[in-house]
Amino acid sequence: MPRRRPSDRSSITVSVLMREDRVVTDTIHDDELDTSEVVVRSLLREQCPQLADFPITPLVNSGTSNALWRVSGIGAAGPVDRVVRLPRTSGAASSMLNELALLPALATTTLAGLVELPALLHRGEPTDSFPHRWAVTSWIDGEDAWTARTDLDHTQHELALDLAAAVTAIASLEGLPAPIRRPGDRGGPLLPLLDRLDRWLADPQWSADDLIDTAAVRRCAAESAEVADEPGEIGFVHGDLIPGNILTVEGRLSAIIDWGGAGHGDLSQDLTPAWAILDADSRSFFRRWLEVGDAAWLRARAFALEQAVGGVLYYVPRGHQLGDVMARTLARTLADVQ
Repeated sequence: MPRRRPSDRSSITVSVLMREDRVVTDTIHDDELDTSEVVVRSLLREQCPQLADFPITPLVNSGTSNALWRVSGIGAAGPVDRVVRLPRTSGAASSMLNELALLPALATTTLAGLVELPALLHRGEPTDSFPHRWAVTSWIDGEDAWTARTDLDHTQHELALDLAAAVTAIASLEGLPAPIRRPGDRGGPLLPLLDRLDRWLADPQWSADDLIDTAAVRRCAAESAEVADEPGEIGFVHGDLIPGNILTVEGRLSAIIDWGGAGHGDLSQDLTPAWAILDADSRSFFRRWLEVGDAAWLRARAFALEQAVGGVLYYVPRGHQLGDVMARTLARTLADVQ
């Protein structure tokens, strides 16, 4: 996740600015594409003219791969509520391709009967104004697990049970069009991931000692390294079950979104909610319900650790709320170190 540290922190802080009659979202990444309202309107006029004249609103949340715009209003046939998703970078564009292939297939699975999933309503084609594929999906009511985190403090055990059931259902899915995790991918073999984590800690451009307890991170990584040679169970994983991708209603799991990172890999990767969403007591309940052994748990913790460290190093200096999300995950992960 980390790459070059930005030279001007103030220039890339995420915010929403009102400029005349336009809403403009500041960029998050150095190499970000133009995903402004002007571009969205242009794409809709060309490819979804039935949506082009509705009000559109930017959705500002802890997500960073895609720019999200809500299109809503009352049309001739009744209420309209859609989400336009544009990848922010060329790297995110590859995940968009994965999601475009996967969403229709997921809609026919047993998982769709357990939680709500985004419905793909339009496959956006590249244009002169936007060079990558994009999507229009259904709007799903609910609050993400970061926005709702205070309320979720009161339903942690129930949410743990919901998450465990969802993780089990995801792992049971077969025959879906998704890539295989390779060395260096999160959810792939563990040692390349731990090696990358160590490079982040040592590289002075990230100033890791100023942002995190590097000694504690190394101790945590060392515990997981002890099980790196033990084979993990391979299957289908969402791959990014962090708070922003978990929607809740009245404290219970209602939907899972953002399937661009899904693939076939170590099933332990989808245990990330244990640290990203649940407190210590509910984490233990989650583990017991799933009957996770020691080796699988340590691999899962390593996946959560690497993602959290990368998120803190990259997003905290940029002033993005995903840095806060990952800082909480990191604190909970390190608290588990023996």
